[in-house]
Amino acid sequence: ETGKPHATGQFNSPLLGEHGNELIHLLYNGILGDRRPAGGNVLTHAVLDRLVALAPAYRGARVVYGEASRISAAKLNDAKVSFRQIPYDIRMR
Repeated sequence: ETGKPHATGQFNSPLLGEHGNELIHLLYNGILGDRRPAGGNVLTHAVLDRLVALAPAYRGARVVYGEASRISAAKLNDAKVSFRQIPYDIRMR
């Protein structure tokens, strides 16, 4: 969606990097150490806390790609998080 490849090519963290004014996070099964079929790809309050902990000093906007979100739109807005559901919300350039 950004039109650029991942900087390192290593996918060992849900934090992919910064693009423009946003941190980009990708949730997928197992990335947070949870190997269950639905583990790690749904944005919950606990998962959001873990994402914030990856860059605790960062106060800007975040984009999180994942299968689903269990956080209300109002709370996401307050946290400056834009959730994009995979694959439906990915825009090709």
